[in-house]
Amino acid sequence: MEKFFAELIPRLKANPSRVSELMFETEAAFKRAGYREKVPATVENILIVRLDVIGDMILTSGFIREVKANFPKARITLICSSLTFPLVELCPYVNEILTFDITKIGGAFPNALEKIVPFCQENLWRKRFSYAFSPQWGSWNLPMLLLCWLSGARERIGYGTNPYRSYGFEVSAEESAIDNFLLTKNITPPRSIVSDLRKNFYILEAAGFTVNSNHVELFYGAEDFYRARELLKNIPPTCKKVILGLGAGGDSRKYPVEKYLIALKELAKKNLVFVIVGGKSELKDAEFIEKNMPQGKVLNLVGKTTLRETEAIISQTDFYLGNVTGIMHMAAACKIPVLALYHEPQDKEDYLPGAFSELGRYPPHQTNSVILRPAHQLEECARLGRIYGWCHSEEPHCITQIEPQEIIDGFEILETL
Repeated sequence: MEKFFAELIPRLKANPSRVSELMFETEAAFKRAGYREKVPATVENILIVRLDVIGDMILTSGFIREVKANFPKARITLICSSLTFPLVELCPYVNEILTFDITKIGGAFPNALEKIVPFCQENLWRKRFSYAFSPQWGSWNLPMLLLCWLSGARERIGYGTNPYRSYGFEVSAEESAIDNFLLTKNITPPRSIVSDLRKNFYILEAAGFTVNSNHVELFYGAEDFYRARELLKNIPPTCKKVILGLGAGGDSRKYPVEKYLIALKELAKKNLVFVIVGGKSELKDAEFIEKNMPQGKVLNLVGKTTLRETEAIISQTDFYLGNVTGIMHMAAACKIPVLALYHEPQDKEDYLPGAFSELGRYPPHQTNSVILRPAHQLEECARLGRIYGWCHSEEPHCITQIEPQEIIDGFEILETL
Protein backbone atom coordinates (compact mmCIF):
# COMPACT_ATOMS: atom_id res chain seq x y z
CA MET A 1 0.00 0.00 0.00
CA GLU A 2 2.86 2.38 0.77
CA LYS A 3 4.29 2.06 -2.73
CA PHE A 4 0.85 2.40 -4.32
CA PHE A 5 0.12 5.71 -2.58
CA ALA A 6 3.65 7.00 -3.17
CA GLU A 7 2.86 6.76 -6.88
CA LEU A 8 -0.82 7.73 -6.68
CA ILE A 9 -0.63 11.17 -5.05
CA PRO A 10 1.81 12.67 -7.61
CA ARG A 11 -0.41 11.30 -10.40
CA LEU A 12 -3.47 12.86 -8.78
CA LYS A 13 -1.76 16.23 -8.34
CA ALA A 14 -0.64 16.20 -11.95
CA ASN A 15 -4.14 15.47 -13.21
CA PRO A 16 -6.89 16.31 -10.62
CA SER A 17 -9.61 15.61 -13.17
CA ARG A 18 -8.84 11.89 -12.80
CA VAL A 19 -10.09 11.76 -9.18
CA SER A 20 -12.87 9.25 -9.85
CA GLU A 21 -10.65 6.93 -11.87
CA LEU A 22 -7.88 7.00 -9.28
CA MET A 23 -10.35 6.39 -6.42
CA PHE A 24 -11.39 3.16 -8.13
CA GLU A 25 -7.73 2.21 -8.41
CA THR A 26 -7.30 2.92 -4.70
CA GLU A 27 -10.27 0.76 -3.74
CA ALA A 28 -8.93 -2.07 -5.90
CA ALA A 29 -5.56 -1.76 -4.13
CA PHE A 30 -7.21 -2.05 -0.71
CA LYS A 31 -9.06 -5.16 -1.85
CA ARG A 32 -5.91 -6.76 -3.25
CA ALA A 33 -4.21 -6.16 0.11
CA GLY A 34 -7.10 -7.88 1.93
CA TYR A 35 -8.42 -4.82 3.74
CA ARG A 36 -12.01 -5.32 2.63
CA GLU A 37 -12.19 -8.95 3.76
CA LYS A 38 -14.23 -10.02 6.77
CA VAL A 39 -12.15 -10.05 9.94
CA PRO A 40 -12.78 -12.73 12.61
CA ALA A 41 -14.86 -11.34 15.47
CA THR A 42 -12.17 -12.42 17.93
CA VAL A 43 -9.78 -9.77 16.55
CA GLU A 44 -12.35 -7.11 15.69
CA ASN A 45 -11.20 -3.48 15.63
CA ILE A 46 -13.63 -0.55 15.42
CA LEU A 47 -12.85 3.03 14.33
CA ILE A 48 -14.85 6.15 15.27
CA VAL A 49 -14.00 9.51 13.69
CA ARG A 50 -15.21 12.79 15.20
CA LEU A 51 -13.17 15.92 14.46
CA ASP A 52 -15.40 18.86 15.38
CA VAL A 53 -15.81 20.94 18.53
CA ILE A 54 -16.54 20.61 22.26
CA GLY A 55 -20.33 20.51 22.29
CA ASP A 56 -20.49 17.98 19.46
CA MET A 57 -18.00 15.70 21.20
CA ILE A 58 -20.03 15.79 24.42
CA LEU A 59 -23.12 14.84 22.42
CA THR A 60 -21.15 11.97 20.84
CA SER A 61 -20.26 10.43 24.23
CA GLY A 62 -23.40 8.31 24.22
CA PHE A 63 -22.75 7.12 20.69
CA ILE A 64 -19.28 5.91 21.71
CA ARG A 65 -20.77 4.06 24.67
CA GLU A 66 -23.39 2.37 22.49
CA VAL A 67 -20.78 1.29 19.94
CA LYS A 68 -18.91 -0.40 22.77
CA ALA A 69 -22.14 -2.05 23.96
CA ASN A 70 -22.68 -3.51 20.49
CA PHE A 71 -19.07 -4.68 20.21
CA PRO A 72 -18.08 -5.50 23.81
CA LYS A 73 -14.99 -7.51 22.83
CA ALA A 74 -13.75 -5.16 20.12
CA ARG A 75 -10.80 -2.80 20.37
CA ILE A 76 -12.09 0.72 19.70
CA THR A 77 -9.97 3.54 18.27
CA LEU A 78 -11.29 7.11 18.37
CA ILE A 79 -9.91 9.89 16.18
CA CYS A 80 -10.69 13.38 17.50
CA SER A 81 -9.27 16.90 17.37
CA SER A 82 -6.58 18.06 19.78
CA LEU A 83 -9.18 20.51 21.15
CA THR A 84 -11.55 17.75 22.28
CA PHE A 85 -8.93 15.18 23.28
CA PRO A 86 -9.10 16.09 27.02
CA LEU A 87 -12.86 15.41 26.99
CA VAL A 88 -12.38 11.78 25.95
CA GLU A 89 -8.93 11.01 27.35
CA LEU A 90 -10.52 9.18 30.30
CA CYS A 91 -13.39 7.63 28.31
CA PRO A 92 -13.75 3.99 29.44
CA TYR A 93 -15.32 2.89 26.15
CA VAL A 94 -12.26 3.37 23.92
CA ASN A 95 -8.90 1.63 23.87
CA GLU A 96 -6.95 4.21 21.87
CA ILE A 97 -7.36 7.90 21.06
CA LEU A 98 -5.60 9.57 18.12
CA THR A 99 -5.70 13.25 17.24
CA PHE A 100 -5.86 14.65 13.73
CA ASP A 101 -5.66 18.33 12.83
CA ILE A 102 -8.34 19.00 10.24
CA THR A 103 -7.02 22.55 9.68
CA LYS A 104 -4.00 21.09 7.86
CA ILE A 105 -6.23 19.87 5.03
CA GLY A 106 -6.64 22.22 2.11
CA GLY A 107 -9.73 22.34 -0.05
CA ALA A 108 -8.29 20.30 -2.93
CA PHE A 109 -8.79 16.54 -2.91
CA PRO A 110 -5.10 15.72 -3.61
CA ASN A 111 -4.04 17.89 -0.65
CA ALA A 112 -6.45 16.03 1.63
CA LEU A 113 -5.03 12.67 0.56
CA GLU A 114 -1.49 13.93 1.02
CA LYS A 115 -2.23 14.64 4.71
CA ILE A 116 -4.53 11.72 5.48
CA VAL A 117 -2.65 8.85 3.82
CA PRO A 118 0.52 9.13 5.97
CA PHE A 119 -1.64 9.34 9.10
CA CYS A 120 -3.50 6.18 8.13
CA GLN A 121 -0.31 4.41 7.15
CA GLU A 122 1.32 5.18 10.49
CA ASN A 123 -1.66 4.68 12.79
CA LEU A 124 -4.44 2.65 11.17
CA TRP A 125 -3.54 0.16 8.44
CA ARG A 126 -2.01 -2.47 10.71
CA LYS A 127 -5.23 -2.63 12.77
CA ARG A 128 -7.44 -4.05 9.98
CA PHE A 129 -10.69 -2.41 11.06
CA SER A 130 -13.99 -4.21 10.64
CA TYR A 131 -16.08 -1.05 11.00
CA ALA A 132 -15.44 2.68 10.75
CA PHE A 133 -18.13 5.11 11.95
CA SER A 134 -18.41 8.79 11.03
CA PRO A 135 -21.36 10.19 13.05
CA GLN A 136 -20.95 13.85 12.07
CA TRP A 137 -24.02 15.20 10.29
CA GLY A 138 -23.52 18.58 8.65
CA SER A 139 -21.37 20.44 6.21
CA TRP A 140 -17.80 19.63 5.23
CA ASN A 141 -17.41 16.18 6.69
CA LEU A 142 -15.45 14.88 3.68
CA PRO A 143 -12.17 14.61 5.69
CA MET A 144 -13.91 12.33 8.20
CA LEU A 145 -15.24 10.13 5.42
CA LEU A 146 -11.81 10.00 3.80
CA LEU A 147 -10.27 8.92 7.10
CA CYS A 148 -12.83 6.10 7.33
CA TRP A 149 -12.23 5.00 3.73
CA LEU A 150 -8.44 5.26 3.84
CA SER A 151 -8.29 3.50 7.21
CA GLY A 152 -8.85 0.28 5.26
CA ALA A 153 -12.05 -0.51 7.19
CA ARG A 154 -14.25 -3.13 5.54
CA GLU A 155 -17.55 -1.44 6.53
CA ARG A 156 -17.80 2.38 6.61
CA ILE A 157 -20.98 3.76 8.14
CA GLY A 158 -22.00 7.41 8.41
CA TYR A 159 -23.62 10.46 6.85
CA GLY A 160 -22.62 11.70 3.41
CA THR A 161 -21.22 15.06 2.36
CA ASN A 162 -24.60 16.63 1.61
CA PRO A 163 -26.60 16.71 4.86
CA TYR A 164 -29.74 18.19 3.35
CA ARG A 165 -30.86 15.39 1.06
CA SER A 166 -33.36 14.31 3.74
CA TYR A 167 -35.18 17.58 3.08
CA GLY A 168 -35.53 17.33 -0.68
CA PHE A 169 -32.55 19.51 -1.56
CA GLU A 170 -30.87 18.57 -4.82
CA VAL A 171 -27.80 16.35 -4.52
CA SER A 172 -25.50 16.20 -7.51
CA ALA A 173 -24.72 12.87 -9.12
CA GLU A 174 -21.04 13.46 -8.31
CA GLU A 175 -21.77 14.00 -4.60
CA SER A 176 -23.90 10.87 -4.43
CA ALA A 177 -21.27 8.82 -6.23
CA ILE A 178 -18.49 9.97 -3.87
CA ASP A 179 -20.59 9.35 -0.75
CA ASN A 180 -21.64 5.88 -1.88
CA PHE A 181 -18.05 5.07 -2.75
CA LEU A 182 -16.53 6.20 0.56
CA LEU A 183 -19.31 4.68 2.69
CA THR A 184 -20.61 1.14 2.50
CA LYS A 185 -23.71 2.39 4.37
CA ASN A 186 -24.55 5.99 3.44
CA ILE A 187 -27.20 6.85 6.04
CA THR A 188 -30.00 9.36 5.45
CA PRO A 189 -31.89 10.26 8.65
CA PRO A 190 -35.64 10.83 8.37
CA ARG A 191 -36.90 14.39 8.65
CA SER A 192 -38.61 13.46 11.91
CA ILE A 193 -35.19 13.20 13.60
CA VAL A 194 -34.34 16.79 14.50
CA SER A 195 -31.57 16.90 17.12
CA ASP A 196 -27.98 16.07 16.23
CA LEU A 197 -27.79 13.92 19.35
CA ARG A 198 -30.59 11.75 18.00
CA LYS A 199 -28.89 11.67 14.59
CA ASN A 200 -25.81 10.18 16.26
CA PHE A 201 -27.78 7.24 17.61
CA TYR A 202 -29.75 6.79 14.40
CA ILE A 203 -26.58 5.72 12.57
CA LEU A 204 -26.42 2.61 14.75
CA GLU A 205 -30.12 1.88 14.42
CA ALA A 206 -30.10 2.28 10.64
CA ALA A 207 -27.12 -0.07 10.41
CA GLY A 208 -28.98 -2.75 12.36
CA PHE A 209 -27.37 -2.27 15.77
CA THR A 210 -28.97 -1.60 19.16
CA VAL A 211 -29.22 1.63 21.18
CA ASN A 212 -29.98 0.89 24.82
CA SER A 213 -29.75 4.44 26.18
CA ASN A 214 -29.54 7.93 24.72
CA HIS A 215 -27.95 9.72 27.67
CA VAL A 216 -24.63 11.56 27.34
CA GLU A 217 -21.69 11.47 29.74
CA LEU A 218 -18.68 13.47 30.92
CA PHE A 219 -15.34 11.78 31.55
CA TYR A 220 -13.38 13.62 34.25
CA GLY A 221 -11.32 12.08 37.02
CA ALA A 222 -10.97 12.30 40.79
CA GLU A 223 -8.10 14.77 40.45
CA ASP A 224 -10.31 17.07 38.37
CA PHE A 225 -13.12 16.76 40.92
CA TYR A 226 -10.93 17.69 43.90
CA ARG A 227 -9.35 20.57 41.98
CA ALA A 228 -12.84 21.88 41.25
CA ARG A 229 -13.86 21.54 44.88
CA GLU A 230 -10.76 23.51 45.91
CA LEU A 231 -11.60 26.33 43.48
CA LEU A 232 -15.18 26.55 44.76
CA LYS A 233 -14.45 26.18 48.47
CA ASN A 234 -14.75 29.89 49.36
CA ILE A 235 -18.33 30.16 48.10
CA PRO A 236 -20.59 30.05 51.17
CA PRO A 237 -22.57 26.79 51.34
CA THR A 238 -25.78 28.80 51.68
CA CYS A 239 -25.29 30.29 48.19
CA LYS A 240 -26.49 28.71 44.99
CA LYS A 241 -23.77 28.53 42.33
CA VAL A 242 -24.67 29.66 38.80
CA ILE A 243 -22.37 28.81 35.90
CA LEU A 244 -22.22 31.80 33.55
CA GLY A 245 -21.48 30.92 29.92
CA LEU A 246 -20.35 34.01 28.02
CA GLY A 247 -18.76 32.31 25.01
CA ALA A 248 -20.22 30.79 21.85
CA GLY A 249 -19.11 29.29 18.56
CA GLY A 250 -19.73 32.57 16.73
CA ASP A 251 -20.21 36.19 17.76
CA SER A 252 -23.78 36.33 16.44
CA ARG A 253 -24.64 33.71 19.09
CA LYS A 254 -23.27 35.85 21.94
CA TYR A 255 -25.63 37.95 24.01
CA PRO A 256 -24.10 41.40 24.68
CA VAL A 257 -22.20 41.36 27.96
CA GLU A 258 -23.54 44.83 28.87
CA LYS A 259 -27.10 43.50 28.73
CA TYR A 260 -26.11 40.43 30.72
CA LEU A 261 -24.79 42.76 33.41
CA ILE A 262 -28.18 44.45 33.83
CA ALA A 263 -29.85 41.10 34.50
CA LEU A 264 -27.04 39.79 36.70
CA LYS A 265 -27.11 42.83 38.97
CA GLU A 266 -30.76 42.20 39.67
CA LEU A 267 -30.26 38.45 40.14
CA ALA A 268 -27.34 39.19 42.48
CA LYS A 269 -29.88 40.33 45.05
CA LYS A 270 -30.67 36.64 45.46
CA ASN A 271 -28.45 34.26 47.40
CA LEU A 272 -26.41 33.46 44.28
CA VAL A 273 -22.76 33.45 43.20
CA PHE A 274 -21.93 33.49 39.48
CA VAL A 275 -19.05 31.24 38.44
CA ILE A 276 -17.58 32.18 35.07
CA VAL A 277 -15.70 29.49 33.14
CA GLY A 278 -14.36 29.43 29.62
CA GLY A 279 -11.33 30.00 27.43
CA LYS A 280 -9.13 33.00 26.84
CA SER A 281 -11.54 34.44 24.25
CA GLU A 282 -14.03 35.07 27.09
CA LEU A 283 -11.47 36.73 29.39
CA LYS A 284 -12.35 40.33 28.50
CA ASP A 285 -16.09 39.82 29.00
CA ALA A 286 -15.52 37.91 32.24
CA GLU A 287 -13.35 40.70 33.63
CA PHE A 288 -16.04 43.24 32.68
CA ILE A 289 -18.68 41.29 34.62
CA GLU A 290 -16.38 40.76 37.60
CA LYS A 291 -15.43 44.44 37.76
CA ASN A 292 -19.02 45.71 37.62
CA MET A 293 -20.77 43.21 39.90
CA PRO A 294 -21.12 43.50 43.70
CA GLN A 295 -18.26 42.19 45.81
CA GLY A 296 -18.33 38.42 46.37
CA LYS A 297 -20.93 37.74 43.70
CA VAL A 298 -18.56 36.55 40.95
CA LEU A 299 -15.89 33.86 40.85
CA ASN A 300 -13.94 34.37 37.63
CA LEU A 301 -12.22 31.13 36.56
CA VAL A 302 -11.86 31.94 32.86
CA GLY A 303 -8.59 30.59 31.50
CA LYS A 304 -7.69 29.01 34.84
CA THR A 305 -9.01 25.49 34.39
CA THR A 306 -8.62 22.57 32.02
CA LEU A 307 -11.61 21.25 30.11
CA ARG A 308 -12.01 18.34 32.52
CA GLU A 309 -11.71 20.64 35.54
CA THR A 310 -14.40 22.80 33.95
CA GLU A 311 -16.65 19.75 33.67
CA ALA A 312 -16.00 18.90 37.33
CA ILE A 313 -16.74 22.49 38.40
CA ILE A 314 -20.03 22.47 36.52
CA SER A 315 -21.01 19.17 38.15
CA GLN A 316 -20.81 20.91 41.55
CA THR A 317 -23.02 23.90 40.67
CA ASP A 318 -26.77 24.48 40.72
CA PHE A 319 -27.73 26.32 37.51
CA TYR A 320 -26.41 27.30 34.07
CA LEU A 321 -27.14 30.73 32.57
CA GLY A 322 -25.69 31.79 29.26
CA ASN A 323 -25.24 31.32 25.56
CA VAL A 324 -25.45 28.11 23.55
CA THR A 325 -21.97 26.69 23.86
CA GLY A 326 -20.06 23.56 24.81
CA ILE A 327 -20.26 24.63 28.46
CA MET A 328 -24.06 24.57 28.22
CA HIS A 329 -23.89 20.97 26.97
CA MET A 330 -21.58 20.11 29.88
CA ALA A 331 -24.18 21.48 32.29
CA ALA A 332 -26.97 19.57 30.59
CA ALA A 333 -24.91 16.37 30.73
CA CYS A 334 -24.67 16.90 34.51
CA LYS A 335 -28.45 17.45 34.62
CA ILE A 336 -27.90 21.02 35.82
CA PRO A 337 -30.99 23.19 35.04
CA VAL A 338 -30.24 25.45 32.07
CA LEU A 339 -31.34 28.95 31.06
CA ALA A 340 -30.04 29.35 27.51
CA LEU A 341 -30.17 32.26 25.08
CA TYR A 342 -30.45 31.32 21.39
CA HIS A 343 -29.98 33.76 18.51
CA GLU A 344 -32.55 31.90 16.39
CA PRO A 345 -35.89 33.78 16.04
CA GLN A 346 -39.12 32.11 17.09
CA ASP A 347 -40.86 32.88 13.79
CA LYS A 348 -38.55 30.47 11.95
CA GLU A 349 -38.81 27.52 14.30
CA ASP A 350 -41.02 25.40 12.06
CA TYR A 351 -38.94 25.62 8.86
CA LEU A 352 -36.94 22.37 8.58
CA PRO A 353 -35.77 22.42 12.20
CA GLY A 354 -33.53 19.40 11.70
CA ALA A 355 -31.45 21.42 9.26
CA PHE A 356 -31.70 25.11 10.13
CA SER A 357 -32.84 25.36 13.75
CA GLU A 358 -30.12 25.83 16.37
CA LEU A 359 -32.61 25.02 19.13
CA GLY A 360 -33.98 22.03 17.24
CA ARG A 361 -30.57 20.57 16.58
CA TYR A 362 -28.83 21.50 19.85
CA PRO A 363 -31.32 21.73 22.72
CA PRO A 364 -30.17 21.21 26.32
CA HIS A 365 -30.40 17.45 26.66
CA GLN A 366 -31.48 15.42 29.74
CA THR A 367 -32.18 18.44 31.98
CA ASN A 368 -34.83 21.03 32.80
CA SER A 369 -34.44 24.20 30.79
CA VAL A 370 -35.79 27.66 30.05
CA ILE A 371 -35.12 28.89 26.51
CA LEU A 372 -35.00 32.56 25.49
CA ARG A 373 -35.07 33.63 21.82
CA PRO A 374 -35.89 36.78 19.85
CA ALA A 375 -39.43 36.87 18.54
CA HIS A 376 -38.39 37.46 14.92
CA GLN A 377 -35.50 38.18 12.60
CA LEU A 378 -34.26 41.73 12.39
CA GLU A 379 -35.01 43.36 9.05
CA GLU A 380 -31.50 42.98 7.62
CA CYS A 381 -31.59 39.20 8.17
CA ALA A 382 -35.20 38.82 7.02
CA ARG A 383 -34.24 40.13 3.57
CA LEU A 384 -31.65 37.39 3.15
CA GLY A 385 -32.03 33.69 2.48
CA ARG A 386 -32.11 30.71 4.80
CA ILE A 387 -29.10 30.00 6.98
CA TYR A 388 -28.48 27.84 10.05
CA GLY A 389 -29.78 29.78 13.05
CA TRP A 390 -31.30 32.42 10.70
CA CYS A 391 -29.10 35.33 11.84
CA HIS A 392 -26.73 36.40 9.05
CA SER A 393 -24.63 38.82 11.06
CA GLU A 394 -21.07 38.17 12.25
CA GLU A 395 -21.75 40.23 15.36
CA PRO A 396 -24.44 40.02 18.09
CA HIS A 397 -27.56 40.98 16.15
CA CYS A 398 -30.92 39.18 16.32
CA ILE A 399 -30.10 37.90 19.82
CA THR A 400 -29.87 41.49 21.10
CA GLN A 401 -33.70 41.69 21.01
CA ILE A 402 -33.86 39.56 24.16
CA GLU A 403 -34.29 41.97 27.07
CA PRO A 404 -32.51 41.64 30.43
CA GLN A 405 -35.89 41.44 32.16
CA GLU A 406 -36.60 38.24 30.19
CA ILE A 407 -33.46 36.72 31.73
CA ILE A 408 -34.56 37.77 35.20
CA ASP A 409 -38.03 36.33 34.66
CA GLY A 410 -36.63 33.19 33.04
CA PHE A 411 -34.36 32.51 36.00
CA GLU A 412 -37.34 32.84 38.35
CA ILE A 413 -39.02 30.07 36.35
CA LEU A 414 -35.84 27.96 36.29
CA GLU A 415 -35.67 28.00 40.09
CA THR A 416 -39.10 26.38 40.27
CA LEU A 417 -38.42 23.50 37.84
